[in-house]
Amino acid sequence: MEDSTDWWDHRPVFSTTDKLSRITGLAPGERPGKLTTRLLVSALLCFLGWGAVSLLGTSWLCGGTSAPADTCAVDVPGNLPTGWFIAAAVVVGYLVLHVTVDQTEQARQRLGQRRASGLFRAAPMLAGLSVGAGISVITALAPDPSETFRRTVHGLIGTEAIAISAVVAVVTGLWFVTVVVRLPSALLHARQRQATIERLRRDGHRYAGQVKLGRIVLWLGNNPELEVTITYDSPAGSHEVQARMRTSPDRVPADGSRVVVFDDLRGVVHVELDPEAEPAFEPEARYAPSE
Repeated sequence: MEDSTDWWDHRPVFSTTDKLSRITGLAPGERPGKLTTRLLVSALLCFLGWGAVSLLGTSWLCGGTSAPADTCAVDVPGNLPTGWFIAAAVVVGYLVLHVTVDQTEQARQRLGQRRASGLFRAAPMLAGLSVGAGISVITALAPDPSETFRRTVHGLIGTEAIAISAVVAVVTGLWFVTVVVRLPSALLHARQRQATIERLRRDGHRYAGQVKLGRIVLWLGNNPELEVTITYDSPAGSHEVQARMRTSPDRVPADGSRVVVFDDLRGVVHVELDPEAEPAFEPEARYAPSE
């Protein structure tokens, strides 16, 4: 497998302090990531895309009921030919997914952490879904709010789309709030970890070490996370450090592979594969998740 520009997905990343989606990486030569104009523009496009999906979807539901056409946010005829509807849905879905995937990849490369990039992706997506469905609800209630609300609560015919839109708006809105509350601390944590890696590479004492593979803790998607032991010698003696390693099945370094340990002599350690050593990896099948 050839190297990818997505360094995080295709290189082993070690952490002596974090585990799971909090493990943070920083590609050699890169500076700690921060929110850039490009990331914010991608987030805005993601919000607009998912908002459009939500608005069009709930409007289509409205058009398929007996509700008056002027209560639908967007006039999407319920009798729209199936072929045209499927074609439009595929095009819109492809564009929205493309924007979302692009934003996710940018965030992961910039922030170096799955937790931070995942929350950064989820926030505009959930906001868009909630706002789009919310607009449909507001439009449907506008002509006669109290009567329409009463009919919707009683589940009368013609209010099905309003009820579904309201549920979508409320659920995604509440989910959005939980994401936004967690996002600042996730971004700060990722930046602090990357700043520590940069500091250790620049100012830390560098020692040659080896990695001893332990058990697989879990898979995140198809990628395994292992418990490993890092051994290295320094003027103060021999050291063993317990760490977690996140990688892809075809990039699990062979047991005993050489690593570089950066130590600030104050208990903070960063580990990465020795870039000067010829890499050797375990068989991919050994670390692929079972079907």
